[in-house]
Amino acid sequence: MINLFLKGRRNPHFSGRTSILRDLRDRLKDGPVLLLGPGGIGKSAIAEEYGRIHSGEYDHRLWVRAWDEAVLASDYASLAEPLGIPSEEDGDVSDLAGSVRAHLEESGRWLLVFDGAPAPDALDGFLPEGGGDVIVTSRSPGWPGWSAFEVGPLDLQEAADLLLKRTDSEDASGARALAEELRRHPLALELAGAYIRWTGASISRYLGALRGRLAETSGGRKPPGFPSPLTAVLEISVEQVGAASLEGLDLLTLSAFLAPEDLPIDLLEKTAALLPESVEPGLRALDRRGLLRLGEDLLFVHPLVQAFAYSRLDEEERKAWADETVRAIGIAFGSHLEDLSTWPECRRLLPSALVSTKRLEEEGGGSEEASLLLNQVGLYLQRRGDLRGSKEVLDRLIVIDERLHGPDHPEVATDLNNLGSVLRGLGDLPGARRSFEQAIAIEESQPTPDRLKIAIRANNLGTVLRTLGDLPAAVAAFERALAIDREAYGPNHFKTAIRLNNLGEALQEMGDLEEARGSYQRAFRIFSQFLGPGHHYTRRAEENLASLREEGSG
Repeated sequence: MINLFLKGRRNPHFSGRTSILRDLRDRLKDGPVLLLGPGGIGKSAIAEEYGRIHSGEYDHRLWVRAWDEAVLASDYASLAEPLGIPSEEDGDVSDLAGSVRAHLEESGRWLLVFDGAPAPDALDGFLPEGGGDVIVTSRSPGWPGWSAFEVGPLDLQEAADLLLKRTDSEDASGARALAEELRRHPLALELAGAYIRWTGASISRYLGALRGRLAETSGGRKPPGFPSPLTAVLEISVEQVGAASLEGLDLLTLSAFLAPEDLPIDLLEKTAALLPESVEPGLRALDRRGLLRLGEDLLFVHPLVQAFAYSRLDEEERKAWADETVRAIGIAFGSHLEDLSTWPECRRLLPSALVSTKRLEEEGGGSEEASLLLNQVGLYLQRRGDLRGSKEVLDRLIVIDERLHGPDHPEVATDLNNLGSVLRGLGDLPGARRSFEQAIAIEESQPTPDRLKIAIRANNLGTVLRTLGDLPAAVAAFERALAIDREAYGPNHFKTAIRLNNLGEALQEMGDLEEARGSYQRAFRIFSQFLGPGHHYTRRAEENLASLREEGSG
């Protein structure tokens, strides 16, 4: 059996939800099922527990993080290898996703969980039609037509049983009173139980401390969407960690700038400027208090715990932590994307790269490190074929670079050129045209324009204009690129030949066959001389000449 549920995710103290788990099985017979509810209410835990209970009924149990479009695409495509679908590290994500979906639709006995999907359209292209069972978890309303469970607080008895199980206590009445005070909120119950178990406090003593804390913090500041009892529980737990392990407190803070699950422990060790040499004591301190769960080499931190840790920082602290985290991930992400051996690490770090840079943007800031990291992430996603994910990242990069350098800086022009290439791949030709034209205009406005960059962008623009059918403008763009490269490299360079061939194709489409023939012939001669007769550039020029002869004879 293939089990791709995340290591370390499962809560070993799961309790209750008997009716949902029973009804979930029946609902799945009719199609995908949605578990809908606020954060910390236990949606993911229910999905995982269902998979555990019914593991014998499935050949594959698969888990995909759906909270970000690029992460979803990466996780989904990564299912290809364990499912036995032929794939390469540089395989196109869209193609792999299609293969995974087709494979699942043709086979049965699998359970697939999309965790944290923001909306139904986030699953477009990924949701199999038949074959196995699909569970989706989401905080967001707006899923018309879906078979949904509204997941709410635990029943009182279930909540009390969870506390008794978690604390190894026999104080049933105290457990019921504490469960009521915590509004039967699963995450709050888990954290309170972990605290009581580790410190040895009684349930009644903890209840008294909780009520005192609630009275102190009534009406106080808390993170958005947090019930007051959860805030109070987190305050108690985090203060106790701080008293016992400053390293643990720093690790918890760092987690707020990283992805919440499947978090590589070795990534923590790379942030040496913020952490002690060894992270193990701090991780143990957090694990014992339920603030994270440790796997073999991964850890899981609940997003609400991360949000609370983030809320404790002032503006200056947030920026310092975000800057250092982005810097560390940028170093780990690497800058040599031509080397395919670096791509598995890029895939592993992708979720945290996206989260850390967004944290920096939330504070209205930016840095050279964030710019470099987003540029690498955008190029990585583009080369993996995730053009929608790449576009989102490049849009963010442009905002940061404009903030850092101003809207007319060459870095912004480079971003726009890269965005234009992605938009062209997505079929947004008008958008691609605007991006290439803006990139050229910015470069032209510089005191010393980089003419070779202008040539590249003019050629890109010509390609889009030709596809749009504006052939005179396309010819003008190709002629400009040709003139610059011929002056820079000479008339017999293979780059000059590339421009000649592109120009010839536009001229042929425009009906200027004689000029097209001249361009093709010069390109063919240069390619043959420098690249040889078997090179694909040479063959392309030869095929273009043949098409001209056919067109002329017709």
